[in-house]
Amino acid sequence: MSMHGATWRVHTSSLDDVELIQDAISWIAGDESTISIDKDKSIHGAIQKAIIAKVDRKSGAIESLERLGIEILQELLDDDLGMRIDDDKNMHIRIDVANLVQKKISISKTDAKKLVAKGIFKIECYPGDDPVIVLSKLINNIIKKNKNINL
Repeated sequence: MSMHGATWRVHTSSLDDVELIQDAISWIAGDESTISIDKDKSIHGAIQKAIIAKVDRKSGAIESLERLGIEILQELLDDDLGMRIDDDKNMHIRIDVANLVQKKISISKTDAKKLVAKGIFKIECYPGDDPVIVLSKLINNIIKKNKNINL
C-alpha cells in the first residue's frame, strides 16, 4: 500500500502573492518535492503563473498525503473515495489556498471563485487490485498511525 508520487498545482494571477502561495505548496508537498513556476497567459490574455510541486518518491508522496491531516483523510474516506480516482489510478483533491497559506487544510467544494491547489496522488496499484481498496487501506493506516502519535 503506497503511492508512486504526487503533484500539487496552483494557477495564480498577477494579483496573487506568488511567494506566499509557493511556500504553502512547498509545505503541503513536503521536503522531497521539487518546485517549478511556469509563466503563461490565461485564455483571456492575462499573465498567470502555475506553481507546480512534484514528489517522485513514495515516502514523499505519503508524507504529503499525511499533511492533509486526520480530519481531511477521514472526510475523504467518509465521502465516495472512488469518485476521486480516475482511470489511471490517480486520486484527485482540491484544497482551498486561502486556508493552505495558514497551514490549515480544507477541501474545496465546487465554488469556482476561490483559488485552489489541485493535488494528484498516483496510487501504487497492480493488475487485479482495486485502487479504492488500496487507497482506503493506506489512508486508514495513516489515520491509525497519527492517532497513536497524538495520544
